[in-house]
Amino acid sequence: MPLRIHLVDFADMAVPGRKTVQPMLTRCPRVRLGLLAFALATFLFSNVAQGQLIDPLDAFPPRWSLDENDCDARITEQGHANDAGAEGGRCETVTMLMSHGTKAVLVYPIEPVRPIDALTASISVKGLSRGIRIGFRVRFPYLIDPETKRPASLLVYGSSYEHIGEFQRLGISDIEGDLKLKRVALRNQFGARSDVSSPYVDAVVMNVYGGPGNHTVRLDLLKIDAMVPLIDDLAAAHASGRSAEALTGVTTRDSNAYDSRRQTIGSLPAQARAVGAAFPVGRVTRILQHNGEPLAWVRSLGFDSIWMSQPPNASILSEAIAARMKIYAPAPSSPDESLAPLLEPVAGWIVGGDRPMDSTNELDHADDVQRLRQMPTRWQRPLVGCPVESFREYAAMLDAVVLDAPPRIRSLSSAATKSFRREQTIRMSGKPMAIGISGMANHVASLQTDGIAARIGTPSREGFQWHGMWRQVADALGDAPNAILIRSSVPLSGGTPLQQNRAMSLSFVNRFAAALEQWVSGATIDPQGELIHDLETDRPLYFAHRVTTGSTTLIIMTSAMGRGDAAIAGDGKSIGIRLPPSDQGKLIWRLTHFSAERVTPQTDLGGTVVPIVSPDVVEVIAISDDISEAGKIANAAKRFARQAAMDRWQLTSEAIQRSELSWNQAVAARVVSRSAPNDLLQVAKSSLESAEQLVRSGQSESSLRMSRRADAWCAKCDWMLQDALLEDVHPNTTSMTTSSEPSPGRFVSSPPAIVGDFETQVAWSPLLKTPVNELATFAPSVVNQLGLRSRWGVNRISGGDFESQGSISRADALEREGWTLGRRHAKWAEAEAALIRRGAFSGNGALRLRVTPHGSDPLPGGYEGTCLMVRSPAVRMQTEGVVRIDAVVRTLGFANPHQGLLIYDSVGTQEMGVLVSDQPQWTPVTLFRQLGPDSTLHVMMEVIGGGEAIIDNIQVRAWETTANPTALLRPIDPTLP
Repeated sequence: MPLRIHLVDFADMAVPGRKTVQPMLTRCPRVRLGLLAFALATFLFSNVAQGQLIDPLDAFPPRWSLDENDCDARITEQGHANDAGAEGGRCETVTMLMSHGTKAVLVYPIEPVRPIDALTASISVKGLSRGIRIGFRVRFPYLIDPETKRPASLLVYGSSYEHIGEFQRLGISDIEGDLKLKRVALRNQFGARSDVSSPYVDAVVMNVYGGPGNHTVRLDLLKIDAMVPLIDDLAAAHASGRSAEALTGVTTRDSNAYDSRRQTIGSLPAQARAVGAAFPVGRVTRILQHNGEPLAWVRSLGFDSIWMSQPPNASILSEAIAARMKIYAPAPSSPDESLAPLLEPVAGWIVGGDRPMDSTNELDHADDVQRLRQMPTRWQRPLVGCPVESFREYAAMLDAVVLDAPPRIRSLSSAATKSFRREQTIRMSGKPMAIGISGMANHVASLQTDGIAARIGTPSREGFQWHGMWRQVADALGDAPNAILIRSSVPLSGGTPLQQNRAMSLSFVNRFAAALEQWVSGATIDPQGELIHDLETDRPLYFAHRVTTGSTTLIIMTSAMGRGDAAIAGDGKSIGIRLPPSDQGKLIWRLTHFSAERVTPQTDLGGTVVPIVSPDVVEVIAISDDISEAGKIANAAKRFARQAAMDRWQLTSEAIQRSELSWNQAVAARVVSRSAPNDLLQVAKSSLESAEQLVRSGQSESSLRMSRRADAWCAKCDWMLQDALLEDVHPNTTSMTTSSEPSPGRFVSSPPAIVGDFETQVAWSPLLKTPVNELATFAPSVVNQLGLRSRWGVNRISGGDFESQGSISRADALEREGWTLGRRHAKWAEAEAALIRRGAFSGNGALRLRVTPHGSDPLPGGYEGTCLMVRSPAVRMQTEGVVRIDAVVRTLGFANPHQGLLIYDSVGTQEMGVLVSDQPQWTPVTLFRQLGPDSTLHVMMEVIGGGEAIIDNIQVRAWETTANPTALLRPIDPTLP
């Protein structure tokens, strides 16, 4: 079987293979009536609805995880193995290293079910030590353990393992008697007035302790019978008006104890009533914005939590308990008491999910916060929000904040992003922080590209340029966040090649973050960072973040060669990290390939330099004077190396195929003036073939090394193709080599190019040519004689040349032409829009936008720093088609990060805006948009931060399919005039 197909099947198996068996009615009427009678009798006399779960434990991902232990246990290896004694020949294997103790508990989460005698579980076990026991974990949702900050739990055990070296069937049932005795012990531990109502079973457990040393246990064919969902009883109680405690056997004394406890806690300050922390300590929580994906599958991608747009219901809460996932969601307007026992997965309530957290909504959000602080004790959770400005005010309201990274389309450098985020965190008073990062291509550009592809007949795109997202995640880790929130508005589980590609890239990035989290969480960060240079040319190629935990320093480096979603690696160069005197003489490891590779530094007259040959898009270096740190790092990375190697290989394989196809189409269609880089593609395919053999043999580190090289060559080919496709739009603009140099890709907004759909871009490329380029092959007399003209029609915007106002230079002259002005933050800065007669690109007039701070403090960047907005008159399109928006701009004085002139349109919105900063010379900007019928378009401009922008020659032109009825013929005799 080719490895590509094997890995696709492997991805399909990522959804857990366990099955919940439900009774089925046959087609025979008599049999159906008999089954109905039996079901009715069962309901009347036993009151137990049979439910069964069967899991053969023979497919990825592994189901069992280590929970509590008292022997310093850790899992050293986990996977699946072939065994003749196993059902179906395969079983799950867990190898653990233990010291002296009594327990090492593995858990298998299930949906919450009633702890009744009829509930049974059985499993086949094979090991080399006696005493392995099966059991259930029972939770008490209203009794919070002060140490773990989670609902208290207890374990009820069944039979134990005796036949060493053979598979033995273990089982557990009849747990109600043991549970009553353990409830008494629980009250003795937490107090006689402890609320132990509504218990539920949420996991099957195995105590696999076998003494000091390495122990391997094999687990096969788990069966659970008589699973009665807890929510069924609670819903029935809610419908009948009876209390849930009455149906679950809770006494009035327990209820009174709860009421007394609620009154006691209600008298505490509001901040003290929050249960636990919004994000777990010692980890970098990985959160996915949820769009209906199965939670068990989401967890297999490496996520810990989900971010919801609606309040949670019983179904998602039960699923989260079974999948061991946490939930961040908006709180319900009125708590439903039937859901209270299932709230354990809820880690925080989201504030402001339906309204932005800006300066205009502060009072509304303050009212919401006050309401949430007054919710019943069982519903108390930390409050989390996503402020976009007024950070001090919102930080005072919330328990944790989410700071969204700047959109990748604006091509901010890593240094600018770090400085921009630091300005925000200074005003947050040390609140726990999550960083939001887009986990998909630009959403509006994707919709535009899909519309273009449907109109011209190109196939749907299948790939996602994930390197830009990886670079943003690495930049985020350099600021030691408590969590990373992956933003997504499209389900990952859609089943399309694009969504599979996205899921695989997120899986790789999550493994990268998980391997570093124990050194990143709670670390001390360098607020500045540094640029890393090419050893030969001294050109800055990377930006380095420093995070320090104890005696270990991580240097997280991200490539400076990026634009939008695309980023390329060191291009075969060698970079040098110059160490400060405090780090000289320490041990150094390179962690790029999910391993700890020892690096030997070089010493010269300038000091000590750590050379890195052929760096990846993201590089990580560890520096420590503790020799044992290498083992800790290697063990942390090894857990994720196998899956990361498979993900990187598959991503690279698909990317090379897409790049080769796109180049062949571009050359065949003659839309590029250069030949395909076949040498680079051939080297990439050769490296990938080597990586395939290494993946097959299980050599994850070596496989990652070869896949990374192939990926770098492929990314370089895609970078060159984008330059070639856009180079004729502005013929006087030079090709880009780094993100800080001029480039056609930087100030040309073409939706297919933004999302990396080069196949659609190739088919769309004839529309991108300027009128001069289209007619350059004809002599002027021939153009006049044949009546040739560009397919781009006349300018449809009124006053875009800013010439009709004569000597008037006031803002009201713009308003008379239909231009609209908007101002914000008048207390911070003076915002001015005026027509000027000097410095124009063409003609006499131009539009000047200027923002001047009132004080000496600089204005912030991003949305918070937007002070002046200009909107053009409306352009109405009756038919569906393509529109080209052109302008020339100059910008001066924008010194801080994420500042400048943002140019966009009402169709593409700010999500597709082009940010122009530090461009003192006239710079052309071109936007291409696909419009539907009966559309209205405005050209929009925003001044972000303090500075000045001059705009001239704004044009909006539509592509005319019948502009030249006469065929464009080249003269036979080139000497003709």
